[in-house]
Amino acid sequence: MMPPNCAICNASPRDQDYETFTLVYFRATAPPLDREGHPDNALWFCMDHVRHTEGKTHMSAILAMVHIRAAIRRNAQNPWPLTSLP
Repeated sequence: MMPPNCAICNASPRDQDYETFTLVYFRATAPPLDREGHPDNALWFCMDHVRHTEGKTHMSAILAMVHIRAAIRRNAQNPWPLTSLP
């Protein structure tokens, strides 16, 4: 299995405790491969980003990531507010 690296911020066990990562399973998009290793359609998320996966596990991992990244961008603080113009 792949070590935990957040699919959003790429945090790893070097940055946070291993126990703070959650493996989230999304809808299967293809028949499972007959191989050992990381589970198909599953991604790791850190404790800061796992909340964004709620209500999206019925989607494919790719579609869920599009929605999650868009939601994070919408909620992010604007680094260039109009009030900062000279």
